[in-house]
Amino acid sequence: MNAALECYLNSILEIAETIEAISPDIASPFREPLVSLRSRLGSNPTPEDLVQSRDTLHEILRQFSQRARLYNQTLANDLNQTLGLVARTEDSSAGRNVQYVERLVDFVDRLESGVRAVDLQRLASAATELREYAQSIELDSRDDFARLRQKMIEIQRRLREVELLATLDPLTGVANRRDLDRELAARIEACQEFCFLLFDLNGFKEINDRLGHLYGDQVLKQLASRLSSQVRARDYVCRWGGDEFVSILACDLPIAVSRSRQIADRLNGFYHVVGPAGELRVDVAVTVGLAQYCTGESPEQLFRRVDESMYRQKQSST
Repeated sequence: MNAALECYLNSILEIAETIEAISPDIASPFREPLVSLRSRLGSNPTPEDLVQSRDTLHEILRQFSQRARLYNQTLANDLNQTLGLVARTEDSSAGRNVQYVERLVDFVDRLESGVRAVDLQRLASAATELREYAQSIELDSRDDFARLRQKMIEIQRRLREVELLATLDPLTGVANRRDLDRELAARIEACQEFCFLLFDLNGFKEINDRLGHLYGDQVLKQLASRLSSQVRARDYVCRWGGDEFVSILACDLPIAVSRSRQIADRLNGFYHVVGPAGELRVDVAVTVGLAQYCTGESPEQLFRRVDESMYRQKQSST
């Protein structure tokens, strides 16, 4: 029963992380109820509690689904409006072009008439009017183009924000697992040399159980910040999930072994967190697994070797 309950609690946490990955900018109102639900079930839940939690979980997911559909429809409407604006602009431009041609033909007729009559005043008047009309054509076209361009810039900005948020872990601000897949594929395709490091927080579940998720979240945020500060621009940091973080180092295995020890030393130690109980000092230690990518192996094979390295490190420290 304890194993089944632990699996259920972990599933709730995975659901929270999944909806953040799907729509990070609308997931916040749904993440907290899921975390709260998991916390309530953490201490000897009754069968009635579990049944009620199932109903609560279904309701949270139903509301998230509705909000996500509405948000996606809003983006689609914005795009459709822009496309409609393009079409209307083209139609309007076509109509104006006909008017421009008709008006210009009239100017040419008047200029030719003035030339035949050697009427300099008529020629000067027609030339001035033609110049003013040409300026008005330019201004009309410029205004239409400016409005269309501004609308397209706004749509592109919103799409870039959505794309960026979809690659970030909303809690820590580092890359998420979805972006890790992209990063690994890019480095493998480019035949780059790199090592894969997996950092696991020892006893993090006890921190959450003893202090609460508010304090645990602060530890994760601070650890992500420390880890990011220890890597170079050509390296990479990602939250793998839960209390595990990944770093990709652009170097060979001997250098990665040395650097992993240095990074672990920076990550280990005390973290200061603040919550309802005041400021607390939490002692944190990490275990590191690492492996160098071998040409031709799949990401799954690389992950398996890193996991085995992590397991050996944990066994040797006990």
